Amino acid sequence: MTGVLLLYIVIKFIPVPGVPCGISAVKECAPGDDAVALVPADALLYAHVTLEEDSAQFERANDAFDELGELERLVVGSAAAAVPAPSGVPVDLRADVLPWAEDDLAITSVPLPKDAAATAVIAGVADRARADEFLTKIAPPAPPSEAKQGEATLLVYPDGFAAAFDGDELVFGDEAAVRRSLDAAAGTIDALDDSDVAQAARDELPEARFAEVYLSRDGVQRLLAGRAGPAAQLETFVDYGATSGLAAAAVAREDGVEVDLVSTLDPKLAETSPSFFSELPSFEPDLAGEIGERAIGYVGIGKLGPTLTELLARPGAEAGDLARSLQGLASRLEREASVNPLRDLLPALGGQAALVAEPTDGIPFASLVVDGVDEDAASEALARLQGPLLRSVGITGKQVPRFEETEVDGVTVSTAQLGPTVALSYATFDGMLVISTSPAGIERVRSGGESLADASSYEAATDSLPDEVSALVFLNLDELFAQVTRTGLVEDPSFADLTVLFDNAASMGIAVQGEDESIRSELFLTVD
Repeated sequence: MTGVLLLYIVIKFIPVPGVPCGISAVKECAPGDDAVALVPADALLYAHVTLEEDSAQFERANDAFDELGELERLVVGSAAAAVPAPSGVPVDLRADVLPWAEDDLAITSVPLPKDAAATAVIAGVADRARADEFLTKIAPPAPPSEAKQGEATLLVYPDGFAAAFDGDELVFGDEAAVRRSLDAAAGTIDALDDSDVAQAARDELPEARFAEVYLSRDGVQRLLAGRAGPAAQLETFVDYGATSGLAAAAVAREDGVEVDLVSTLDPKLAETSPSFFSELPSFEPDLAGEIGERAIGYVGIGKLGPTLTELLARPGAEAGDLARSLQGLASRLEREASVNPLRDLLPALGGQAALVAEPTDGIPFASLVVDGVDEDAASEALARLQGPLLRSVGITGKQVPRFEETEVDGVTVSTAQLGPTVALSYATFDGMLVISTSPAGIERVRSGGESLADASSYEAATDSLPDEVSALVFLNLDELFAQVTRTGLVEDPSFADLTVLFDNAASMGIAVQGEDESIRSELFLTVD
């Protein structure tokens, strides 16, 4: 009897592989996805959100979006804009779709000749009569012709709009995309689930998710590459030149929302388009213990000196954009100061590094903290770099500032005052190098006290992230918005919109793991 009880406890309360989620109390059942069976294997885009109301993901996502109301309206509005409506009638997802839809709502885009594309929407149907009413509302006024395709009846309208019911799924949109969806469902062409390339990225996502997006390599090139705005920022985490497929998932947690991003890389393409993150070594971030508990932001990478040394040493054919930029900087510094950073400074910076912003009553200060430092070698190299450093920030004329030395808590600090509120200070101590825009940044690291590592905002945003990363980013949104509001540093009205958008979001953590064959990014947004 004792053995049976022990077995029950193990199966029920320990995440044992192979034990169904319905039996285990610690395994969450993933919502279903029937829509993916109607998506062709060569789809440029597949985006899916669960409407499975009794799933934990749907319930938690609803709670999270209730807290982030403005973000919900943005997402819902963007999704509604993607729904084709040739009749010209605006589509309201809540009023027009959700009353009759269930389980799945998805959109897919498929390639056509001459770089064209066709789009279709796929939705699970709970109420056929109301779904028919919706079709009547959005379709062109001219009556459709009917054709059989597989087991489905295809409605084709004169202007290329089409719709079909396939079992419990409604597919509507461009005729070419609807036909391809029906072919995938019938098995006459491969579906996305049959694609090894797609599955290589999608299988890395958490199974329990409320939303998913997948883009093929062709989809990335057409929809993201070369575009400005967020798409340009995303490239660092994807590597548009080398990606073979991009998958992303949104996961609702009890205390926030997790977003996972996986970009699988083509090894041959990666040789000519090296990823920024694949060039960074894996490390366990621990410099948060040296930073103030109210830090606005923190960016950490590992083995700063050795990593930059390796990048600087690469020949032109193998050097990426980052390596070429560093090589150009090294050449300029050597000409101006007879200092070769590759030889004199970087080898002295052996450990991990953190770039930090900390709040004040006025302008916040930024600091670079590096550990594992050869203090004598670093101090000597920096002393020779003082002139070039000042010239690099555009300080010229008769009143060019000079570095002055002061004592801060027993440490020699070199400071050049660049303006009324901004300085450039550096010091080495305790095996660390600290460079800051204020002597207060050095004093903060030197004095210790309550640190970011112990702050609840940091713990909440980073505890669920991987222990070993290529880069770690933390943002304290409460402190960021308070600092900007208090000092008026940002006058752009769009920033005010951003504060409303994330009104109940407290902090954010991002972990990136770069490898030869993939870039994995995990973001966690905590919600109050």
